[in-house]
Amino acid sequence: MLSLALWLVGPLLESALLVRALQIGLIKRYKLFYLYAVWVLVRDLCLIPIYHFEPQYYASVYWYSQFCSVLVGCGIVWEVYKLTLTRFPGAAQMARNVLTFIFILSASRILANAWNDPNWRPAKTAFDAERDLRIVQITVLLGLVALLRYYAVPVGRNLNGIIAGYATFLATSVGHLSLMGSLGHVFPKVWQNLQPVAYITVLLIWCGSLWHYAPAAESEAGTGLEVDYQALLARTRRRLAATGNYLGRSVRP
Repeated sequence: MLSLALWLVGPLLESALLVRALQIGLIKRYKLFYLYAVWVLVRDLCLIPIYHFEPQYYASVYWYSQFCSVLVGCGIVWEVYKLTLTRFPGAAQMARNVLTFIFILSASRILANAWNDPNWRPAKTAFDAERDLRIVQITVLLGLVALLRYYAVPVGRNLNGIIAGYATFLATSVGHLSLMGSLGHVFPKVWQNLQPVAYITVLLIWCGSLWHYAPAAESEAGTGLEVDYQALLARTRRRLAATGNYLGRSVRP
């Protein structure tokens, strides 16, 4: 009964989040975040009847769709980086390049492991992929939070809520998946309800922080971030130029 109640509350809160976004025009401001919300809502509404009426297909549908959820969730991290660093074009470009490299590298590693595994199973691959990509997501998200706090970059209530909610979801997901991978079938049943409860908490955070449009206040704070980036870029270019000159002199006859 508890699991069923949690399953029903989840879609209700997701629907409320989306309806409110349509009412106040937030979807166009946080497109990838609301794309994730739409995907999760559709997935939940599809999984509930499968679980109750066609349970033999539930595991396969769950893991395949969960892998898609992880990929769509990468869009949230990408969008958060883009929006929080919008006033710092140099740092934003570097962050986008680094994120792209990290996500491609992680996906390539997962695919390579699956390809080289003689006992490959789709559910196992999806499980490992979710755990590994969730770890990558929370690592880069916490790195961004540390950067924003260090340079006192104003974020605003909306983005703060998106970050706090998704970071909470990632932390509980990584813990849940790690314990499940270690304990396997002896994973305590009571712990299996902690993840849905945590997700309901995340939805409440999102509903509360996104019920009204609340952007970051106009401020000159955080300008040191772009200054430090440009200084780092200039030093890197000088060192590369010096290295190029040294190598050029070394190969001359």
